[in-house]
Amino acid sequence: MIKFITYWTSAFSEAVRSALNSLWSHKLRAGLTLLSIFIGVATIIIIVSIISGLNRKITEEFATLGTKVLYVDRFPWASHGRNWHKYRNNPRITMMDLNAIKKVSLAEYVVPYVRTGMVASYGQNEMEITTYGTAWEFPQMRKIDMEMGRFFSYGEDHKGRPVCVLGWEVWKSLFNGNDPLGEWIKLGNTNFRVIGVLAKQGQSFTIGTVDDNVYVPYNAFKHIFGGWRRLSIMVSAKEPESIEDLKSELRFALRGVRGLRLGEEDNFAINSQDMLLDEYNKTTKILWSALLAIAGLSLLVGGIGVMNIMLITVTERTREIGIRKAVGATKTHILGQFLLEALTQCWLGGTFGFIVGVGLPLIVSRFIPQLPVAISWESVITAISFTTIVGVTFGLYPAVKAAKLSPVDALRYE
Repeated sequence: MIKFITYWTSAFSEAVRSALNSLWSHKLRAGLTLLSIFIGVATIIIIVSIISGLNRKITEEFATLGTKVLYVDRFPWASHGRNWHKYRNNPRITMMDLNAIKKVSLAEYVVPYVRTGMVASYGQNEMEITTYGTAWEFPQMRKIDMEMGRFFSYGEDHKGRPVCVLGWEVWKSLFNGNDPLGEWIKLGNTNFRVIGVLAKQGQSFTIGTVDDNVYVPYNAFKHIFGGWRRLSIMVSAKEPESIEDLKSELRFALRGVRGLRLGEEDNFAINSQDMLLDEYNKTTKILWSALLAIAGLSLLVGGIGVMNIMLITVTERTREIGIRKAVGATKTHILGQFLLEALTQCWLGGTFGFIVGVGLPLIVSRFIPQLPVAISWESVITAISFTTIVGVTFGLYPAVKAAKLSPVDALRYE
């Protein structure tokens, strides 16, 4: 057993040295071949790392919409223009809908929200913002972190007090980082007292940012800015497991209050974060498949190059093969040597591809924090395994050809 291991270890080392010498002797030819293997492996690792990072980031962002929250709106989120002529005829969400939803037994919180663009000003500083009118339970529905102060209370919401909570960018722009609590700012033509500032969220890939938003009580918004704007309603389930039952109950309540008869289509939409995630997966699936196919094609081209090099190597070393067979080398020895040489070339290109494929995304993500990257070790294993398969597949024919050479014919070869 020890002799067997020693023999094949020596044979493997010899094959690797022979492959490296062959590559070194034909640098340009070998370099072009290894370049294809390198590009293929690096591309697979980089693409999958970016995909994994994007998927994780987008899943996290959609999760902020709430895993047990449904959004009642006039239009479905994932329509993408399909049947838009039908959806545009849907009536607006109204206070009658809101009151009907508040009676739904499976709902934990029911939060209306409406928005409009305007200019916020404080002293000489101005900023274009989006003002949201919503209920005091809003932080229960969406993940809200406070930089300072607080969100408005039930009493301030119920009585329509002119108070507001600023997004982080609004605070920085209007107050230059100074304490804003208790100060009055102007939203449009109306003064509002600042009671809180949201923590910085940063730019989102999918759902925007709260940093340039201002939140005011829903009743204050209706009284000051008018209640005719597009109303939407957030509804949370008491338990995540009851989300589908809540959706059915909401649909029943809305169809009832809107007087829809049996067989008539819904003229409203009940949206959830799962809908956006499913739409994202459908949209990107074809793109990712195409990119990975391109990377696979690069490995295929590299494999053809490896076969070409090995065929030339067999021709150049025909006499050497004859000498080895004459002194006792078997077909298995010759086959193993040339197959290992082909694999060594692929592994060498794969190693460089691995270093760049893992290192480049990490370096880029340090300079561009907005680009999410998650190194997928499954992709690394897949890329290296595919490289091995390429080496075996495209190195087998030249190795078999070398193993089948007749010692007499090989020794006569000039």
